Amino acid sequence: MPTLRSASIRLKLWSLAGVPVAGALLLAAMIVGDARQQAARAAGIGSIEDLAQLSSIMAQPLHALQKERAWTALVEGLEARPPETTDVEGERHATPPLNRAAELLRAGGQLRDARAATDESLAQLDAFLAARDLSGLPRRLARDLADGRAKVGELGAFRGQADAKTVSLDSVLRVFGGINVSLIRANAGLSELSDEGELLRSIQSIVAVHEFAERASRQHALLAHAFASTQFEPGAFKTLVTLMTEEQLYHEEFIANASEPARALYNAARSNPRVRRADELRAAAIGSTDEALAIDHDAWFEAQQGRVDGLAAIEEEAISGMRRAAAARVADTRRTVRDGVAVSAFVLLVSVALALVLVRGISRSLEVLGEAAAHVRRTRDYTTRARKTADDEFGALTDAFNEMLAGIQARDEVLEGHRQNLEATVAERTSELEKRNREMRLVLDNVDQALVTIHRDGTMEPVHSAAFERLFGVPARDEHFADRIAGHDPRARAFLRMGWEAACDDFLPLEVVLDQLPKTLHREGRYLALGFKPILSGEGQFNGALMVITDVTSTIASVREAEQQHEYIQVFERAVKDRLGLVGFVNDTTKLVDAVSARSSGEVDEVMRLVHTIKGNAGLWDVTSVARVAHEIESFVVEERALPSDEQIDALRDVWLAFVGRVSVLLASTAQSSRADVGHEEVDALLAMVRQRRDPAEIERAIAALRDERTEVRFSRMKDQAETLARKLGKSKPEVRIDAGGVRLPALRFAGMWQALGHVVRNVMDHGIERPEAREAAGKPSRGTLTLVSRVTADEIVIEIGDDGAGIDWERVREKAVAVGLPGATRRDLEAALFAPGFSTAEQVTDVSGRGVGLGVALHECRRLAGRIELDTERGQGTTFRFRFPREPSDAAGVSLTTATLPPPSGRGSLVPPPSRSGSSPGMASGSA
Repeated sequence: MPTLRSASIRLKLWSLAGVPVAGALLLAAMIVGDARQQAARAAGIGSIEDLAQLSSIMAQPLHALQKERAWTALVEGLEARPPETTDVEGERHATPPLNRAAELLRAGGQLRDARAATDESLAQLDAFLAARDLSGLPRRLARDLADGRAKVGELGAFRGQADAKTVSLDSVLRVFGGINVSLIRANAGLSELSDEGELLRSIQSIVAVHEFAERASRQHALLAHAFASTQFEPGAFKTLVTLMTEEQLYHEEFIANASEPARALYNAARSNPRVRRADELRAAAIGSTDEALAIDHDAWFEAQQGRVDGLAAIEEEAISGMRRAAAARVADTRRTVRDGVAVSAFVLLVSVALALVLVRGISRSLEVLGEAAAHVRRTRDYTTRARKTADDEFGALTDAFNEMLAGIQARDEVLEGHRQNLEATVAERTSELEKRNREMRLVLDNVDQALVTIHRDGTMEPVHSAAFERLFGVPARDEHFADRIAGHDPRARAFLRMGWEAACDDFLPLEVVLDQLPKTLHREGRYLALGFKPILSGEGQFNGALMVITDVTSTIASVREAEQQHEYIQVFERAVKDRLGLVGFVNDTTKLVDAVSARSSGEVDEVMRLVHTIKGNAGLWDVTSVARVAHEIESFVVEERALPSDEQIDALRDVWLAFVGRVSVLLASTAQSSRADVGHEEVDALLAMVRQRRDPAEIERAIAALRDERTEVRFSRMKDQAETLARKLGKSKPEVRIDAGGVRLPALRFAGMWQALGHVVRNVMDHGIERPEAREAAGKPSRGTLTLVSRVTADEIVIEIGDDGAGIDWERVREKAVAVGLPGATRRDLEAALFAPGFSTAEQVTDVSGRGVGLGVALHECRRLAGRIELDTERGQGTTFRFRFPREPSDAAGVSLTTATLPPPSGRGSLVPPPSRSGSSPGMASGSA
């Protein structure tokens, strides 16, 4: 390029002016070349006459093959005719052997003549092609011709099979159809010789009439075979309908492209009596419902052959039209060549003249402007002005150049004045900037919040507040803010990184993404509140954010202290009503916390059951501090499928010991109590047994049973739990019906089971009993009913928990079971899934339920006591969980004084356990889940 850059402007202009001249020469060459190419393509394999003759010669074997196919199908139909046929009057009779032989002999002679005609026409086509240079043919035409000639080579073998009577009608249609389709496509390939509209229309007309005639010929062969054999072969009727449909389509295409003479021939052919007779016979065949076709095959053959011959005449007229269109195209091409040469010569002369004029005018203006510019560059004299030589764009350019020189001259004068005061201005601005930086530093050093600016890539601005440095230290260069802020908390680091990447993706609304970033952080014993203020460009582009971090440790401590006070008040109120229940809660939960610590290296499912039970018990007694920590551990175990860390277990133990310490005063007086809980009705029952002089051993067992725990006390606690849960879930306070039956159970033996039944009550309140509006819509009272029943039999202890809620949706259970890989084919499978660890139909997890642990805990404890579970449910009516435990012969468990000696007290025991509902299962054995 150095040569081009150093060339004179005159040389460049001459080069530029030469471009249209060269373009004109190239255009002329392209026009002439294209015209010659079109002429060569139109000439094709020799001349226009050869093209028309080729189309005509290809039509001859096409017609001969169609006639041979018809005779072949007729002969095969005569061979396939059954001995017994039906005549035109509908009478059935046997075909005389001599008549059938005569028909076969006559048809065979016609078939031989047709084959000879086919061979002769194919030989003429081969001779025509052999005398020409085929290399000039279009690719599609040459390919289809070669394909047709290849299929002709298979014709001899097929004729041999036909003579041996081993061919079907389908093979007759396929073999001849394959050759004919190739010849028709070869005719269509003539369209590649030209893009002239009239010629293309003529070729399309030829192809359409060929296709039209081919469908008529295939119908000719198919019905000749059917009439000769007196029946349609399997699938032949469907083929006939398809051919008629295709015939109609090609008829419409032919009418659209045919010339007026071809249309006239076609209309004349349609009025031919033979054509009308063929239509009548075809309609009779289609409408016939007889088992045998009683139609004269000779009549059909003569009529349909007339239709095919008429179409052949139309083909010749279409070929003549193509010959005329091709000749006209050659004449137009020659005229186009002459016109193209003349236009190219004219354009060339005009281009040269314009180039001379333009180069002379432009070069003069540019030379004057260039001389002025060179003088300014050499002398730096901005008082110089260029001489204006024209009033066109170059004149405007000269004016602009002179104005620019004047502007530079004025700017130099102003700069000279500013240069003298530049140092003073710089010193003044520097002093102001340092003052502002000192003020900003003062603010950053004294503000309580940790402030730092985050760039779009996540790195932090070096300037930050002193509080930030106290909390997190000095950030390293190019360090991501999540790594500095999160410290050793990988979960917080991951959430911060993912949230920031989402903000930078500009896909979701920025306010939504920033609001989803973590808002709190626990670091080195401190609780920090995080806030993000977006920094936007003038166009609204997200460029980063100001992160504001506030130490809220003292605030959190105050809130926790208030929660503890509230918690203590709640527990105190509960203890006043049920002090023994508080003792049991503390003792049971202490054992569970110890068990979690002891099983820190055990099974995940076992630890999850223990933690879930701790959370449920704490929630029942409103011990929110313990319930919150247990819920966090449970979430970790479920989501990570891993055992809790030592830090998490220590946190649970610490918060529990702190609670025990707060309520130790309440426990002190209760722990000293050794009194038995005896009701008046039980005293009356014992007195009645003494008066009745019962067996001393029976009285001894009854008195020993007083050491056990009354189920009514446990049911009362469950009632409180249900009412508390209803308040949390926003449901109406349930109506709780208790029928304890005077049953007492050993406290130690059934302690774990009572805790597990608390989970069942939670599930009933969350999943079973509906919300008031749903119940009213179902025609139920707005308040749900919870039924708690205990009774004893000779062999068993029975505890029932029932409701009148929505019942279990077994289809929903099946969907969930299949989704998590559990069996769901039978009712027994679905019940087993319902009690499987981690299985839940809840859409979301809450602090009440949704983990799928509660029913699993109930099943686990029931098995431990060698019991079994029965489940009765009906959609819209409710569900009953029935727990059956064996009575131990050596134990007084399950002794009921009131039911043994007295009628149930007023207001108690009046509720009869609900009968089995429709759809209930006989029960779940201890090993079924």
